[in-house]
Amino acid sequence: MVAYNSRKISDKWRSFALPACPLPPEQQRYFHTLSRLYVIATATYVLALLPMFWLLGSERMVAITLIGLSSVLAARELHRRGYMTAGVSLVLTSMAWHMLESISAYGAGVGFELYFPVILLIIYISAMPPLVKLGISLLILALTALQVIDIGERASDWRHESLIPDIVLMANMLLVCVLFAVVLTGLEGVTERLERSYRREATHDALTGVYNRRAVFRAAEQMAQGQQTYAMLMIDIDYFKRINDEYGHDVGDRALCHLTECLRLGLREEDVLGRYGGEEFMVVLNGMTLNDAVGVAERLAALVRENPYAVAGKSLPMSVSVGVAVSSQASDLNGLVALADQRLYRAKRTGRDRIVARDRRVTVPAKEDPLPTPQRLSRFG
Repeated sequence: MVAYNSRKISDKWRSFALPACPLPPEQQRYFHTLSRLYVIATATYVLALLPMFWLLGSERMVAITLIGLSSVLAARELHRRGYMTAGVSLVLTSMAWHMLESISAYGAGVGFELYFPVILLIIYISAMPPLVKLGISLLILALTALQVIDIGERASDWRHESLIPDIVLMANMLLVCVLFAVVLTGLEGVTERLERSYRREATHDALTGVYNRRAVFRAAEQMAQGQQTYAMLMIDIDYFKRINDEYGHDVGDRALCHLTECLRLGLREEDVLGRYGGEEFMVVLNGMTLNDAVGVAERLAALVRENPYAVAGKSLPMSVSVGVAVSSQASDLNGLVALADQRLYRAKRTGRDRIVARDRRVTVPAKEDPLPTPQRLSRFG
C-alpha cells in the first residue's frame, strides 16, 4: 500500500513537472530553463519574502507578496500548458511591481533594486521576440531608475534601527545570488543536453538510431589501424520501393526501423551497424575472416526473412541482399567499401535475397535452430 501511494505521488509530481502537452523542439529549451525558476521563485516568496515583510510589519507588502506568489503559481501552470510567453509575462509583471513597491516603501539602498538584473535575465532567456525583450527591458529600467532617483523623503521614512536595513540588504543580496545561481545552473544543464544531442545527431541516423555513414567510416578506420582483419557487409532491402509505393513512406520508415532491430539481434556489441543511405546499411565486423563474415550475413538475412513486419493487420515479408568483403581483399577502406558494394549489386542482379562473397554467390542455407519471433520486435509494429 505504501509503495502504491508513493507511486501515485510520484506520478502526480511527474505530471506537474512535465509539459501538459507535447512541445515543439524549439520550445523545449525554454521550458526546461524556466521550470526551475518557477519552483525557486515560489520558495523565495514563501520562505523569504513573506517572513521578511511580516517581520518588518508591512501589511501592504505582505498582501503584494501573496499576490506575487499567486501570480507565480498561475504562471507555472500557463508555462506547463505551453503558454510560456504568457507565463513569463505574468511573472515579470509581478516581479517588477513587487520591486517598485518595495523601493517605494523602503527607499533605495536596501537591495530591492537588485532584483532588476534578475528580471532582465528572465526576459532574455524567455521565448519572447527580440524587439519585445528590448522594449520591456528599457521600460522596467526606466521605471526602476525613476523610482530610485525620486526617493526624496522616503529614505528618511525608515522607522527601524540602523541594523535592520543592513539585514534586509544582506537578505536581498543572498536571494538575488540564489536566483542567479538557479537560472545559470539551469542554462548549463540545457547546454549540456543540447551538446549531447548535437553529438548524437552528428554520428547517428535520425530515423533508425544507428550510426550514420560518417560514423561507420570512422569506426572502420580505427579498425584498419589495428593488426586484425575486419569485414564489411553491405546490406540492401529487396524491393523496398514497392513498400513505399504500396503502403506509403511512413510505413516504409517504420519498416526500416524494424529492419535495424532485426540486424541488431544478430550482431555482437562490438560490431558496428550504420545506415549507408536510403535502404542500404553497412556492418563492420572486427576480427573476422571471410567465412566468419559470411556466417554473420547468413544469420542477419535469416532474421530479416523470419521476422516479417506487421502492418495493417497483415505481415509484410522482407528480405535483404548482402555483399561481403574483408580488409585483406582491398588496399584501403574505400576499396573495401567499393568491393562490398559491387558484390551487393551482384547479389541483387542475380535474384536478390542472397549473399555474395569473392567471385561466387554464397546461397543462404536453411536454418535448423529456432529464430526470434516477431513478438520480440513488437515495439516497431
